[in-house]
Amino acid sequence: AEAFLDGKRHIRTNEHEDTDAMSMPWHRETQYHAWVPIMTGCNNFCTYCIVPYVRGREKSRPFEEIVDEVTGLVRQGVREITLLGQNVNSYGRDLFGKPRFADLLRAVGDTGVERIFFTSSHPKDLLPETIDAMAETPAVMPQLHLAVQSGSTRILKEMNRRYTREDYLGLVDRIRNRMPDIALSTDIIVGFPGETEEDFEQTLSLAETVRYAQAYTFIYSKRAGTPAAEIDDPTPHEVILERFNRLVKVIETTAHEYNQRELHTVVPALIEGTSKKNDAVLLGKSPKNQTVHAPIPEGYSIDQLVGKIVDVDVDVAKTWYLSGSVVGEPR
Repeated sequence: AEAFLDGKRHIRTNEHEDTDAMSMPWHRETQYHAWVPIMTGCNNFCTYCIVPYVRGREKSRPFEEIVDEVTGLVRQGVREITLLGQNVNSYGRDLFGKPRFADLLRAVGDTGVERIFFTSSHPKDLLPETIDAMAETPAVMPQLHLAVQSGSTRILKEMNRRYTREDYLGLVDRIRNRMPDIALSTDIIVGFPGETEEDFEQTLSLAETVRYAQAYTFIYSKRAGTPAAEIDDPTPHEVILERFNRLVKVIETTAHEYNQRELHTVVPALIEGTSKKNDAVLLGKSPKNQTVHAPIPEGYSIDQLVGKIVDVDVDVAKTWYLSGSVVGEPR
């Protein structure tokens, strides 16, 4: 969640903590944004992850309760929500016998909320009807976090991810067929026990093929109580670190390339505050979850602009942010 909040495109860390909706805020944190948990727990039992053991099986919140909550938030002035779950794509399976996340997206979109994001999204459960709902619901933002973890089918099997490299790439093709400009982000683990150079090359080539707009990259670390923690791995840490750095370079290249699409376009940015480096510069988020900077326009204070959407004419597109100048009036 921290990665989603701060807008960074990749994170170098020796930790890979899976979180779920129970560990997220249940309340509105600002006047304009709210986190809305839709389910807790997880049924997937990925071999590196402790969540199913400590959080239990998936339990979905009632459909109407979620929609009513979002409706109430909209009445209170919330403009953007993030739907939360360890695997939102399987929402409703325990209540209705089959996933109903597509239906939930459409219903939440009908509440009048202006921006909808969601996380996390397991590839094995991303159904065609969910892709259609994303494409057809205006409030659903053109951004999707689709964790791949590895580009090697052999390692994916060891991780118990229940999809292959080819499955994932086919899914990306289907998503982009419906939403050609979507910003895809992902999670990738480097150094899973037994990962060979050939396995890593498969991850590297998948990242080069998908060309992510964002990626959160992690060096594997053991979690006591998980099956993967029992696997011995003789790979030297220096080798794993060298692979990690090679992956980071690919992600930096594709993120920079993706942001060039916004150059000389007008991007609507939801203003969150000011830049940490300069309090005369606005900090906002685009519909694709890109960080956007612009000088505070003359005649306005930051207090007047937080929670507003401003149009930014982008004249600089860097790897991790866009910047430009405000055009028109805030809304």
